[in-house]
Amino acid sequence: MKTQRDIASFVLRFTQELWQDPQGEPHIQWRGHIRHVQGDEEARFTEFAEAVAFMQRYLTQLTQGSINALPGGGTVDQEKVLQESFKLWEEFAAGYTNAVFEAMDRTIKQSESFRQQMDESVQRALESWQLPAQADPGQVVQALNDLQAQVQALAARVNDLEKSLEAGK
Repeated sequence: MKTQRDIASFVLRFTQELWQDPQGEPHIQWRGHIRHVQGDEEARFTEFAEAVAFMQRYLTQLTQGSINALPGGGTVDQEKVLQESFKLWEEFAAGYTNAVFEAMDRTIKQSESFRQQMDESVQRALESWQLPAQADPGQVVQALNDLQAQVQALAARVNDLEKSLEAGK
């Protein structure tokens, strides 16, 4: 018996928006865009179930078209064929939640690592300026003003030395 093969391809794109509300609470929202490659139909979604429904619609149509194209298509047990077709979705749905949470967990860990690196860099910078890590912003401004005054004093001395060297020529 000849087998029939059909292809259905989908392109998914996700966009993440992260923000804080006026109370400082973090919020995240995922948005998606799905495109059926062979038909060029597109849809936007905020719930992944909408993307799954989009894909299921095409796969159901594809399966139904395959059944109808078989010799004696009307006599094929359509319910059995559709059940076998949807086993893919059962497996996908079972693993999807874990995959999303693992991706979110990796993102959070990367953000925490970045924050820790930034904190360490600030700590090293403050130590090089000999300021306490919990320095008062006024102390930091004062230290920068003092440093600026020292640089200006050194620049004036270098200028005076250059003038005396030119005068001695």
